[in-house]
Amino acid sequence: MATKNESLAMLVLSYLSFDYPTLSLQDSLPKALKAMESHKVPALSVLDGKKWVGTISAVQISQQLSLASKLKDIQSEFQKDKLELEEDILASLPLFESTGFNVLPVINEEGNWMGYIHQDVITNMFIQSGFTGKNGGILRIPFHVQRDSMSVILRIIEENKGLMVRSFFHRSEKNPQALPEWVIQVQTDQFSNLVKSLERHDIGIEKAFAFGQQEDIDQMRFDLLLKYLNP
Repeated sequence: MATKNESLAMLVLSYLSFDYPTLSLQDSLPKALKAMESHKVPALSVLDGKKWVGTISAVQISQQLSLASKLKDIQSEFQKDKLELEEDILASLPLFESTGFNVLPVINEEGNWMGYIHQDVITNMFIQSGFTGKNGGILRIPFHVQRDSMSVILRIIEENKGLMVRSFFHRSEKNPQALPEWVIQVQTDQFSNLVKSLERHDIGIEKAFAFGQQEDIDQMRFDLLLKYLNP
């Protein structure tokens, strides 16, 4: 029988897509570009056998001086953003935004490629149910352990009749100096008041966007969500 936490989690492994190809280190740059163009994706995973070695984008390939090269010759250009099988699907949100890709690689504990997650998965979740089908939203808070207090943030959530449905920490691999982000899904019918209350307590909010139809949130706060609804 699943525990409460397990029943709430939406694991990446449940949403894998195999509709898009992978590339080999031995593939030429023109072949890689052709694969991206034919499948209408800006980037694809590169494998060494079964091992995932990174992601290469059409933009990075177009910047190479010679298209006669193979992918193995430009490994230093590979991007390393990926998801793991046991991660919550919400972990894809900051990665879709930071990379600008519409598919993200998923790997297992051994580093082997297991499939892709497509951003349409996130879009459909928002459209169909807003994750929980109830009012609330997602907060992304750059978290500094010497400045921010988890207990204070949770108290403010409770004061706004909120329930923390799930949360996780995310650290950017591209910018290791950046603060880790605490990503929180909150169920509440007072989401806009919650955001304002957090800001009044000097809690920095990187992104905030709401589920449901009853929230009056500044339109600028929907910029991330709109990227998924209008890819």
